[in-house]
Amino acid sequence: MKHFLLALRFLTVYPFGASEEVSTEDLIESVIYYPLVGAMIGLLLFLFWRWAQTIWPALLAATLTVALWELISAGLHLDGLMDTFDGLGVRGDLEKRLAVMKDSRVGAFGAQVLVLSMLLKVSAVAALEKKAELIIFAPLAGRTVMVVLMATCSYARASGGLGKVFVDQVGMRQLVLSLGLFLLLGFAILGRHFFYTTLALAAVLLFLRYFFRVNFGGVTGDILGAACELHELAVLLLALIFA
Repeated sequence: MKHFLLALRFLTVYPFGASEEVSTEDLIESVIYYPLVGAMIGLLLFLFWRWAQTIWPALLAATLTVALWELISAGLHLDGLMDTFDGLGVRGDLEKRLAVMKDSRVGAFGAQVLVLSMLLKVSAVAALEKKAELIIFAPLAGRTVMVVLMATCSYARASGGLGKVFVDQVGMRQLVLSLGLFLLLGFAILGRHFFYTTLALAAVLLFLRYFFRVNFGGVTGDILGAACELHELAVLLLALIFA
């Protein structure tokens, strides 16, 4: 229970237990529960979206749902997406890209990807009809992908903070357990549609993993957040393709 609550606190605005002592081992073990936290976020969003549709038009209901989506995580992953694209927009070597990503200011590329990603997310949610359960699946997939990248990538910087701890120490045990949880929850949510949706999502993951390695030399905390956002968006767009 301790590790689950730690995952909940790390991935959401859940405020309780912040003063507790947390070891590195606790942090690493908590990633096993990332898929469960993602599914819980998705269920909350799904219920809110269904309720909002009974009061407001589809576009407004979708906008409020996406606003809640980002509020739940305090915009943490969205910040990573902006920082990552600010780094990609820099002309220069790898070190310059990584330096730009650490800058707390948002650049032109980060602002553009923020607007574009939010427009796409709102539009996709507004268009969902038959595949509405993918609102639950999207946060589940996004947070599972973070664990996969932690376990299979190297850290992009020679030194770093919390992101480096996760990337360096999350291993096969955490990966296998989190993937097992992802498979159980994903199948429960999507049924038979889970398999081809996951295959398509795996292709997106492999491409982005290669892209991050080529352009950054690995992953950072910001890149993990960006991966979460991009895979959530990919799930929603796949929903419209397969609908």
